[in-house]
Amino acid sequence: MSRLALLVFALAGALALAQQQPAPHDFAALLAEAGMVYDLPEGYAPLPVEWNEVLPYQYRVRSADGEVEVRYVIFPLDRVEIDYDDPHSSAPEPDHLFTLLFPGILTEISGWGRYKSKEYPEDEALRLFKADWAAVAVLQVVPEFSRERREALVVALHRNGHADAYQIFLGRDVKRLGEEARRVQAALRFKE
Repeated sequence: MSRLALLVFALAGALALAQQQPAPHDFAALLAEAGMVYDLPEGYAPLPVEWNEVLPYQYRVRSADGEVEVRYVIFPLDRVEIDYDDPHSSAPEPDHLFTLLFPGILTEISGWGRYKSKEYPEDEALRLFKADWAAVAVLQVVPEFSRERREALVVALHRNGHADAYQIFLGRDVKRLGEEARRVQAALRFKE
């Protein structure tokens, strides 16, 4: 495995382990720290956060029919610490890690499985999320991440100087996940 890949997985693991299980009021504080806003989507209700060893998350909601769950993971860039000791090159900047963390997180929750991803056009990322970069991926998750809902659609967001955020839509039907993601993905976005 390359040095860069090791950095990605070590950093993803370190960030995941550093996250604590905040209460809902702590999620609001985390959003403020990240420069983000969140509006509970119509037809969704909050669920208690449960510890997840694959990828801890800070908040989750479920659709009224119980078919779709959305988990939210937010990494304010001020909290990112990079342990990098290569004397021949400089450590990567937190604003440049999103393109490394996104595949690292997808690899982690899929158990090294396959996934398809694509980036949003810049104007669409800005319009929908006030983000500098956004991407989406479709994959199947390992049972340790979700036993009941194995299909996933992940929306990744990044804004320079603020945060990286992930919306993980879980369900049993990829088509339904796509419909729900289109409808409610902008519930989490960066402030103006």
